[in-house]
Amino acid sequence: MRSRFFGALGGLLVLLNWAFFLTVTLLIWAQAGDFAWLQQLHWTYFLTDLSGLFALAAVPAGSVWLAWLLLSACFSVVWLGKPAAPDTAKAVPVLAVTPPPDAVEVRQGAIESRPEVQEKLRRLNRWLSQA
Repeated sequence: MRSRFFGALGGLLVLLNWAFFLTVTLLIWAQAGDFAWLQQLHWTYFLTDLSGLFALAAVPAGSVWLAWLLLSACFSVVWLGKPAAPDTAKAVPVLAVTPPPDAVEVRQGAIESRPEVQEKLRRLNRWLSQA
């Protein structure tokens, strides 16, 4: 039950992430007037621009948008590639466990059913008690 909840929660988070991403993209498009701003992004060295985060320097918004795009795509691929959690209540069969037969009882029954073995055991017990 818990794994199904977390699986649904992960799917909801991925969906919300893409909804926010598309909302921000549409806001940028509305501000810019068209999608020509995509051509002006630094597609080849946006990760170099992001290194400015560690020095608390100014980071271009386009680099942040590209990093968000790549991370969203990676999270989506990981979430989609994850196998579904099996329902543990249905996956585990219930087996009735029967205890194995007691080895002593089996041997005792074999001894009691053979009189020659009983006679040998009596002689052995007498010999041990005399010693």
